[in-house]
Amino acid sequence: MVGFVRIALLFAFALFWGGLTFYTGFVVRISHDVLGDPIDGGLITQRVTVVLQNLGWFAAVMMAGNSWMVLRKHRRFGYVLIGCTVVLAGSLAGLVMVHGHLDAVIDVANYEVTDRAAFVVGHRRYNQLTTIEWLSSLIYMLITVYAWQSIDRNAC
Repeated sequence: MVGFVRIALLFAFALFWGGLTFYTGFVVRISHDVLGDPIDGGLITQRVTVVLQNLGWFAAVMMAGNSWMVLRKHRRFGYVLIGCTVVLAGSLAGLVMVHGHLDAVIDVANYEVTDRAAFVVGHRRYNQLTTIEWLSSLIYMLITVYAWQSIDRNAC
């Protein structure tokens, strides 16, 4: 059972964190270059972020399950992992709220941003929350691997 949960977590994490990293590192920049306006890029990337948020929630559930399993074997690692999961969930909740504010200033039917000033502020907050999301997930996985090694070493 432990092996299955670990592999499932790794796949969920790879899909979420890898997708988020590729999206923020390459797709966003390329869309800005091609369109010539970062705000116009938001019209395209708006739908991708919903998929990434859903993957993030799925990964957070998997992370919570793993955190609980680790907590039963190693309290200190378990509590740190729970903390990272809470930070991730908080950033995801914030992203959902900010995404709603951004959606309110995007006219999808006419492919235009109706309030550019509000969009810029919202987008800045979105980027900040995404950075928190990315970092908390990375820290979580690094600690998880170390915790697994420690637990497995002590089980022998």
